Amino acid sequence: MARHTVGLVGGGQVARAHVIGFGNIPLFYGPERTADVVMVAEATDDLASTSAKRFGIPRWTSDWHALVGDPRVEIVDVLTPTYLHKEPAIEAMEKGKAVICEKPLAAKESDAREMYEVARRTGARTLVGFNYRRVPAVTLAKRMIEDGKVGKVQHVRSHFMEDWGGPGFPLTWRFRSSQAGAGALADLGSHSLDMVRYLAGEPTEVCGIAANFVPTRSLPGQSERLPSDVDDVSVVMLRVAGGAVAEVSASWVSPGRKVQLDFEVQGSEGTLYFTMERPNELNYYSARDPKGEQGFRQVYFGPAHQYGSSLIFGTPTMGTGYVDSMVNQMNDFLGCVEAGQECSPSFADGWRVSRLISAILESSSKKSWVSVG
Repeated sequence: MARHTVGLVGGGQVARAHVIGFGNIPLFYGPERTADVVMVAEATDDLASTSAKRFGIPRWTSDWHALVGDPRVEIVDVLTPTYLHKEPAIEAMEKGKAVICEKPLAAKESDAREMYEVARRTGARTLVGFNYRRVPAVTLAKRMIEDGKVGKVQHVRSHFMEDWGGPGFPLTWRFRSSQAGAGALADLGSHSLDMVRYLAGEPTEVCGIAANFVPTRSLPGQSERLPSDVDDVSVVMLRVAGGAVAEVSASWVSPGRKVQLDFEVQGSEGTLYFTMERPNELNYYSARDPKGEQGFRQVYFGPAHQYGSSLIFGTPTMGTGYVDSMVNQMNDFLGCVEAGQECSPSFADGWRVSRLISAILESSSKKSWVSVG
């Protein structure tokens, strides 16, 4: 039996998702592997103790250095605002810990690169929280592409649209470029950029528009409005190694869209379409079908697919979603730690997405195509 210990640096809403992910591994996959969250660090004693009580974590601290240095913590999970990712992640890797970090990896491309280089030098096992890769329909799409079901990939599009970021949402670190790096492009678009990379390959050039529609926001509980200098909507064209073209868009001001992460992969012989609004379905069109039988068909996720053994009932369409992706992600990472293997998406992937975000912002500013070196 493999038993792991985890310490959380950050105790907010995303921490809850990670605690659920770790805690449900035995229920999904059996008792042979467990991960106990044994400590949480927050900015103040009050925040730390509140998080510990909320999540049932036995120990807490307001000093993340103490958590990172604690020999009882094997895996450090960094869940702070983006601009605070670098220091605890690097210190943890230097101390020989495995490290999970939420996306995007850093607010600055240079910081993300430094984190990746430390991971490479130390040999640390790392993971970036692009959890949607672990939605079963997404892994099925990846396999079908690799098996040639759509032929040669020619065109990929991925969008991530939500509607919570309108003028009434208060000013937080997410709306300050110095702390977030970018707005919807970083928070939501990073998932779509990773999806393009995962399904189609590495982008080599980008051309993007980053638009701000809410230039001022009020601080929580206050009426005075202060500058918000990040993109609320971003639209990107990409050229991908191997010849495919791609388009990515991200918005948190799209009325009616809640968690619309989708993608469509169009190849020379077929098309795949997925949306997180219907996470148990993958739509597939094959140009190889007889003319009289062509049309999109729905493939339902079930026991025959990767992660199918985790279903409560062994029946297709019984239901999988965000929580399942978290459990799958954490279980896969622990397997890599046990095997001494690099996990994907690693800090290398996180840096490459940060490099794309930086290039897109440069492209928007210059109003031109930018190469991704």
